[in-house]
Amino acid sequence: MPNLTLHEWERDFRTAAGADRYDIFRDHLRFLELPGKALSMMEATVLMVRASAAYYTIDGRSYDDFLAMQQYNPAQSPYARYAFTFDLYGKAYARLLVGAEIHAIDLADLYGHPWEPYKAVGYSQIWISHTDWTDLTEEEMEVLDKQVTDDLRYDYTEDELDFWLDDSNAKYLYVYVCEPDDEEEA
Repeated sequence: MPNLTLHEWERDFRTAAGADRYDIFRDHLRFLELPGKALSMMEATVLMVRASAAYYTIDGRSYDDFLAMQQYNPAQSPYARYAFTFDLYGKAYARLLVGAEIHAIDLADLYGHPWEPYKAVGYSQIWISHTDWTDLTEEEMEVLDKQVTDDLRYDYTEDELDFWLDDSNAKYLYVYVCEPDDEEEA
């Protein structure tokens, strides 16, 4: 795929989603038993891709490979292995596709990112699954656990951020993220 500008990617992504009537996102939400709407997921995903591209730019890196991976239909993204579904505090859900190494996205940066349309900052939960919904292996769960932990702990200390991971469902690794005071109040 030739390198796309962010504008071209967004146009193509929206066109593909609209042509499918957002069925892939609808199925995605249904699979994870999330209450969101498919159109809302498309909008939130576009925002999250834009934010990720901005962090690539800030870091002086090209986001071409990352952008090429962000296909509406995961089956059309040959290098995408995992789907990361982010809960933007119940306001919307967003999906990013990543390869075997999750370092294509910066979970710590996204945790601190403001989502103006939702009047929220960051995310509260992540579901990490295969793009084809097959079971994650124990080894994959361990690797993903380590990569998520390393990413978040690189920027946030235990005093600044608390999170836990749940691998009890073989279909996805669940990540809950909160500030330490939030957990104590719950």
